[in-house]
Amino acid sequence: MRLSLLAAVLSAAAPTIGLRAGHASAGRPSAVSGAASQPRAHVSSKLSTNPLAYSFGLQDTVLPLPGLPPADSPPQHHTISSAQIATLKRNGVVHIPGVLSDEWIEYMRTVTKWQVDHPHMWASPGVASGLYDYIQRNVWSTNGAYARFMYHSPVASCLAQLGETTEVRIATDLLMVNPNKGFKWHQDNQNGPVTFDKALRFWVTLDDTPFDHGAPVYIKGSHENTCVPESAVFVDISTGELAQLATNLLEFRPKAGDLLVWHPRTIHKIDGPSTQDWGTRLRRVLGGTVILGDAPYMGEGKALFSDLGRHALQNGDPLKGPLFPRIYPSSVKEERLARERGECTRTWEGVLRLMSNMAASAQQMVITAIMIIH
Repeated sequence: MRLSLLAAVLSAAAPTIGLRAGHASAGRPSAVSGAASQPRAHVSSKLSTNPLAYSFGLQDTVLPLPGLPPADSPPQHHTISSAQIATLKRNGVVHIPGVLSDEWIEYMRTVTKWQVDHPHMWASPGVASGLYDYIQRNVWSTNGAYARFMYHSPVASCLAQLGETTEVRIATDLLMVNPNKGFKWHQDNQNGPVTFDKALRFWVTLDDTPFDHGAPVYIKGSHENTCVPESAVFVDISTGELAQLATNLLEFRPKAGDLLVWHPRTIHKIDGPSTQDWGTRLRRVLGGTVILGDAPYMGEGKALFSDLGRHALQNGDPLKGPLFPRIYPSSVKEERLARERGECTRTWEGVLRLMSNMAASAQQMVITAIMIIH
């Protein structure tokens, strides 16, 4: 566990050198190409044994956005029905099919192919474990192509309607390619410095779910449970209140371009392939947590890998600014420019804050060690 924590801390404070798609490190391809398979053994071996394969600082997969929207334009609209809003409130999760057009799917597949081919240092701890082919938190802050997706795709519009709010900000995101070992029953607690009641979780899928594995499963209504503490990650669903709730499971098999949205307290799992290797198949997902409306910063005393930027926020302060950028009703020019200057990346100041918080709570230290790869 200590080695995993050390690896995460070392990768957290990688210096910013402004690497972009057209300025890759020596010996690495820089051309943006279409999606292709990337076997797990190749990716994990490369990242775990060759530190020179990592990219540091800023990246950008230079690729035109579908529809060529102006930088200040609002995200594309996708209508959410009142029934879908009611489903989220009742079940703690809702499946929204067909949110992304074919053009958006191809854009994200191309960007993700490029990202895997140009791995960032932040991905190193989770990928080296082999649990995922590729996994990187806060990819919006290092690769401008993902930031622009969040600024302009229909995802922000969907989240605003489902959250019944007039403003949505990114708390954290997570790029995940192929969960080889799956992730057992758990509650999300690496949501950033935001309370559960001011947050929503999301999953944008770029591939169809295989017929025999990879389907996310949720416990219906478990977001209203009273037995799981906020700090918990993995849970035992065989006893107490959860045992009763677990008689009603919701399994989803989203297709490429679909959106899953759930409450952070909703208990869920995903099973990987029985071989623990996806081979030449791909399961690419951009997930994360968004902030709904006017929310307070609540990160003090918490070990959060999504809160490693330079700031002086204290509990109760408004949770706003470039480190938690607005994506609805539109992005903010000053926040976009701060990201482009590299001011939204992990810093040593943030790492020291993380280490201080971990030292203050042995229990949280264990939790964050587990959550490095989630």
